[in-house]
Amino acid sequence: MGFLLGNIGCYNLGDFHDHACFVSNFASPYSSMKLVGWLRFTWESKMLPSASYLITEEYSIRRATKHEKKQAWQVINSCFLLDTCWNDVLNELLPRIRHEFEEKFSHREIDCLVITHGNRTIGASLIKPSAEISNHLLSGPCISSEYRNRGFGALLLKESLLVVAKQGAPKVFGVTRSTSPAAKFVYPKFGGTSESYEMPMDDVALAH
Repeated sequence: MGFLLGNIGCYNLGDFHDHACFVSNFASPYSSMKLVGWLRFTWESKMLPSASYLITEEYSIRRATKHEKKQAWQVINSCFLLDTCWNDVLNELLPRIRHEFEEKFSHREIDCLVITHGNRTIGASLIKPSAEISNHLLSGPCISSEYRNRGFGALLLKESLLVVAKQGAPKVFGVTRSTSPAAKFVYPKFGGTSESYEMPMDDVALAH
């Protein structure tokens, strides 16, 4: 499905961290990624809000286009590099997310939502809108550092959840570190509930 969400007028979602980092669904069968310190959040699709929140006219939220690929990756990459909760798994995690990113941008309909401010991409969320998978949010909603604490992360999360839900998934899943700002401030929104999650070392691809 292709749809346009954006130019959706003023709404203050509150002051909290906007960067929600999540583990990619692409994994090596010989992964040494740490098994502990992960949470998986679950949202019931039927409980998600149906109406889009509003942001001011100079911003838009929508599916990414191919010419926004470079900026979208810069936002995602910088967010993982800046948040220290990912340091111990970063060398394994980023290549996997990049693999998923390149795969998504190879299609005509790109499963990546972006928030733009004029010609600048300030937020990106890589998603996998399939019903029967373990993690639908491949990167989580990532927001450029200077645009954090304005509610954009929660907005991008909500729209990412709705895209997955509209594909027929009864539940939406997102995996993150238990110490991440996402786990504390973003993922509990919109009815998200969490449970401890062990990252299987032999799980070739969590999404498949």
